[in-house]
Amino acid sequence: MANHRDNREHRRYADRLATLEAQSVIDGRDRFKKRHQGLKKGLPKLRAYQIKSNLGRALTVLIPFFIVLLAMIYVVSPFSKVNQVKVVGNEDLTAKQVEAASGAKAGAFIWRLVFDQAAVSKQAQQNNLQVKSIRVSLVGPRSVKVHVVENPVIGIVTHNGHQELLLSTGKYQKISNNLTNFITYAGFAKHEGMLTETAKQVGQLSATIRQGISQVTYSPTSTDDERLKIYMNDGNTVLANASTLAQKMKYYPSIVTNMNTAGGIDLQVGAYSYAYGDQSK
Repeated sequence: MANHRDNREHRRYADRLATLEAQSVIDGRDRFKKRHQGLKKGLPKLRAYQIKSNLGRALTVLIPFFIVLLAMIYVVSPFSKVNQVKVVGNEDLTAKQVEAASGAKAGAFIWRLVFDQAAVSKQAQQNNLQVKSIRVSLVGPRSVKVHVVENPVIGIVTHNGHQELLLSTGKYQKISNNLTNFITYAGFAKHEGMLTETAKQVGQLSATIRQGISQVTYSPTSTDDERLKIYMNDGNTVLANASTLAQKMKYYPSIVTNMNTAGGIDLQVGAYSYAYGDQSK
């Protein structure tokens, strides 16, 4: 009787174990199917990501390569060089002198002139003291406009035994053009500092007043070591101090309009005029 009961228990246990194993197999199949389906769904996304990633890496190499290649092609091509130059703003300098000083001439590289303006301007200043500044603008595919600002030539002076241009900066420049109607300077042979100060003051005058000056003479007295005697083209003679010349000479046109005849104009203290012979100066 006991053996019969044990056999039944054994069969029930075997049946339960078989059922559990069968269920485990079914569950395993379900999990495999779900995992397989998930992998099938994720595979296109993975492939798309790999393609996008590979394309990105390729572009990071190809784009700089093509940029460098295009730049090299441009540099060696005629399109990188200037074929037409227009100079504006020059008064005493010729267009050729501006081109030579700045290097902004036919055959020059456009990129250097346009994108390295500071170096171009510095080069022009070093090559020609009459150049104050240079600015280059691109006005066409191969055409540039050179804007020049000059240090005005304010006269001719004998320096080191030679006649040279006197600039508004007080510096000297060799004469390279046929010059006429420039101011001459006298009495400054042993007074370089006074000449430099006078040059800077004259350089601040308007072009109209400067063009009316014939000669500037250093004429100091025992009480005024800055006195200048200025001879005008209209026949007037002006007395002024070197340090206040620019400030006082701006009144010259209005003073002249009230004069009936040529005479003297004293700008040393105040500003007044007198006819020749009325006051000894």
